Amino acid sequence: MKKIVVTGALGFIGFHLCKKLIESGYEVVAIDEMVKERQNELDEMRMRLGRNALFHLIEKKVEDLDLKSELKDVDAIYHLAALTKYDSKWPRLQEVIAHNVALTKKILLNTPPHSRFIFPSTVQVYGERPGLITEKTPTNPTSAYGITKLASETLIRQLAPEEKVEYVIFRLPSVYGPFQRSDMTYQQILEGVDHPKMDRSQIDILYIDDVIEAFMLALDTEHVNEVYQLATGKLEEWFEGIKVLKMDEERISKSKIKTTLSTEKSKQLLGFEAKTPVSKGLKQQKEHYEILKNQTKVSGESE
Repeated sequence: MKKIVVTGALGFIGFHLCKKLIESGYEVVAIDEMVKERQNELDEMRMRLGRNALFHLIEKKVEDLDLKSELKDVDAIYHLAALTKYDSKWPRLQEVIAHNVALTKKILLNTPPHSRFIFPSTVQVYGERPGLITEKTPTNPTSAYGITKLASETLIRQLAPEEKVEYVIFRLPSVYGPFQRSDMTYQQILEGVDHPKMDRSQIDILYIDDVIEAFMLALDTEHVNEVYQLATGKLEEWFEGIKVLKMDEERISKSKIKTTLSTEKSKQLLGFEAKTPVSKGLKQQKEHYEILKNQTKVSGESE
């Protein structure tokens, strides 16, 4: 049985990943500082994950732990934790890069040799480019978030081989599904926000189950020390989701730059292919939101 560490384990992607790992029979050490603003969601996550002998939750900041001890004998680490509150704000950019890169470095230096380090980056590392984007397309991030992720990518690619640690880096588009963060467009539309914020990336989208499938493939692939972008490969799929949610598209300005993300490398080397239609994925996200909203309402009435 493999032992897996997940940092940022109760985040949107982290929760779904931990759930899948446990269902697949892996021992999971989950590290996450609990956030009071997300208490209702966190309570449901803990209820779903906590009743399993394979799941161990450490409610602390990663940087406050004795990582040499916590990472001893692990087979793989999914490093999802990051300082994200200010990662899109230019005035705090240097602080966020210093924090996130320093944290990534600390984890890598304490990762046992011959284990695997799996890291989610973003397609924003490319900046705004027309045409077909592949993993060989030169990076040129124009957003603060893209810059922070590219800095961590660079560190991993340099340091992991020196530490004899295998790595897999995923460049993700916008990810949606149950438990999507409340600052993301689809979730805000479902919550009835009058003027929803636009997601950082509108190049493409992926349903959370598809993302988790790719993350699971990263555990056993022989094609390591690689960067993979995950996508549907379809043009304007993010805007297709806006149509499904029946929001007026005229309220959203589309970029004149037409871009698609190549899926060839992830398909050929990982065997990954997005399977979930946006209509099905958003239906499941909406159903989950309605259930959580009703539970919150009932809880409030009973107090």
